[in-house]
Amino acid sequence: MNLKKVFIIPLFSLLLSFSISCNRTKKEQIPNKKLKENEHVENFTLSNTLYLLAPEFNVEKCESFGECDCCTSNYLFLDNENFICVDYCLEADTYYSGKYKIENEKVQLKFNSVMVQKEYNWESETDTINDQPKYFYKTEKCKSFETIWRKFDCKGKYYFKNTITETNYASIDKTLTAKNFVIKLKGEGIWDKLLN
Repeated sequence: MNLKKVFIIPLFSLLLSFSISCNRTKKEQIPNKKLKENEHVENFTLSNTLYLLAPEFNVEKCESFGECDCCTSNYLFLDNENFICVDYCLEADTYYSGKYKIENEKVQLKFNSVMVQKEYNWESETDTINDQPKYFYKTEKCKSFETIWRKFDCKGKYYFKNTITETNYASIDKTLTAKNFVIKLKGEGIWDKLLN
């Protein structure tokens, strides 16, 4: 019996000290992780990125998508202050510009009062001599408005969601680059109509 005590007491003491040292290590890692997250928030930027805003979000691929008419948008963040947005619809795409700012875990977007509509010209489908333009571009005044995106995590990266009227999700657009989006806007004359 004394022999059992000789082996059990040191073994128990060793396990207890090992357990305490493991718990200290775990507790020390938590503040470092929070510090890194706070540093990441302060260094966060959207400049020169193109996001797709849509009503669905695939958590496996961490990307937003929409398979309906008038339910997806692109947001191009030009710099640390300005953005351009396009709402896609079959009959007409609507382009906006505005200013944004990042505060803590959210992005506040304020839209300007000018919009450009790119309307499809249905008569161009029956035009046999090709004198009809495929699209009409209209610049109109509208009421300025704003929206807020809130940041959320998917597999260690940040994405956004907007829940003002209905939930929409924003992820970096994987089908189009920011550079190509700008080329398209300039080629169609939308860039000048929105920003001048």
